[in-house]
Order: sequence, then C-alpha cells, then structure tokens
Amino acid sequence: MNDFDIKKIREKLGITQEQLAEMVGVHPRTIQNWESGSTIPQSKHVILRDLMLKPQRYAGGGEQTNINGNNINGNNVTVNPTDMNKLLEILSMKEASLAKAQEHIDKLLEIIGNLTKEKYNGNDKNQCQ
Repeated sequence: MNDFDIKKIREKLGITQEQLAEMVGVHPRTIQNWESGSTIPQSKHVILRDLMLKPQRYAGGGEQTNINGNNINGNNVTVNPTDMNKLLEILSMKEASLAKAQEHIDKLLEIIGNLTKEKYNGNDKNQCQ
C-alpha cells in the first residue's frame, strides 16, 4: 500500500499524468501504475511530499524560477533556485559518500581475496604432505 494517493495529488494540482511524470522524473506509464497501486520508490517520496506541501513551486506560484520555459499549468518543472542549490549540494555529498563506500568495498574485497588465497595455499600445503 502506498503512502500517497497519486490521483488525488494530481487532481489537487490540476495536472495530467504526463505532467506529473515530468515533475517527478518518471515515465507517464509509471504514474499510471502508481495510481493503480504499484509501489512508489522511496526516492520519489520527497518529491511527492514537496508537491503536496508546496505545489506553487511546481505548478506556477510566486517564489519560483522556471528553468525550462513556460510554467503555466505545469507544462515544465519549476524549481526554487535555493532548493536547486540544496539539491545539488545533497547530490554532491551523496556522490562523495558513495565513492567513499566503494573504496571501502574495494578494500574489503581485497582483504577477502587475500584471506581466500592464504586459506587455499594453506590447504594445498597440507594436502601435499
């Protein structure tokens, strides 16, 4: 069960499935699936909550800057410049965190590989004697 009623959100904003798909960054068929009860990924929950709480940012309100052209009826996604900077900063931090995690994974794989080699080398010596 989803935490969001996508159809109600869409109707509240007065937009089509295609327009909501563009705002959320998914294919229109995905919106159809969500409206039919398919699971909504956690990664989209923040965007949907923001749409419910601050629809003016996406569908034409006072504080926004449209980055793609006409913002009437939500034909293009509109984003508050401050929010865009925050999102870019968060993405940058996440990317750095993922890179660090990958370094740790690589080190662990190297350690596991060395331990495995030592184990097999030790077993081979015992078998030969």
